[in-house]
Amino acid sequence: MRSFMKMQNEQGYTFLESIFQLIIMSIFIHLFLLFFFWKGPIEEYYTDYSSTEWELFSADLQYLLSDVSEIRVTNGGRTIRLKNNRGLIDIEQSGTVIRKRVDITGHIPLVTGVKAVTFTFDGMTITAHVTMLNDSVKVRGFAVGLYPK
Repeated sequence: MRSFMKMQNEQGYTFLESIFQLIIMSIFIHLFLLFFFWKGPIEEYYTDYSSTEWELFSADLQYLLSDVSEIRVTNGGRTIRLKNNRGLIDIEQSGTVIRKRVDITGHIPLVTGVKAVTFTFDGMTITAHVTMLNDSVKVRGFAVGLYPK
């Protein structure tokens, strides 16, 4: 039984093995440091979330306005009510959020951090004047594709 438990190679931990592990550890440390050097500039570039959110809102609203059969600006210019093949859609301010509601149900946030919003419609375009909580003002015009049904 004693000969079964005895290992054949009892040379121990060699100098070559320690050098090999040291090389692997230094490679991992370099990759770890490179990650943080890469992460810093990326975070600086993407810190302005409000502009990204605004561009996504603009693309969403332009898509919704591309094929509508009826459109009205209500609630003193704070709400757009449009009708398309999905039903009746409201784009309105609720608290500090511009939201989308379909058939007067649901709550899909489109832009957050909004102090005030005013929509104007001149027959061809809707212009959105949005004042953010940090008092910056964003203005964008959207083409309306009216198709009577």
